[in-house]
Amino acid sequence: MKVKDFFKWADKEFETEMELMRVKGKEYTVSDEDKLKNFKSIAERLKCEPEFVATVYLLKHMDSVRNFVLEGVEASDEPIEGRLRDIRNYCLLLGALIKEKREQK
Repeated sequence: MKVKDFFKWADKEFETEMELMRVKGKEYTVSDEDKLKNFKSIAERLKCEPEFVATVYLLKHMDSVRNFVLEGVEASDEPIEGRLRDIRNYCLLLGALIKEKREQK
């Protein structure tokens, strides 16, 4: 892939990921203004840190990608591109949790 083609594709992927973040986020914020509410709520119930919850979600998608790389098979209805987008979005959400925690100290 040529450099210019890569960045054109990457820009489109980023737009798609942000749209997914907006659409899926409404479901997971539990009608709250806090974008990270889902992780905090589950962490509270499980008595762990929100970053741990986000990491579990991230690893779930990474396992799907690992399986795809090793087996060459998409094991669910969601295409592998969707899993990769979810991974990138979970990395952003995990980064936001870390940023927020650092700012609170």
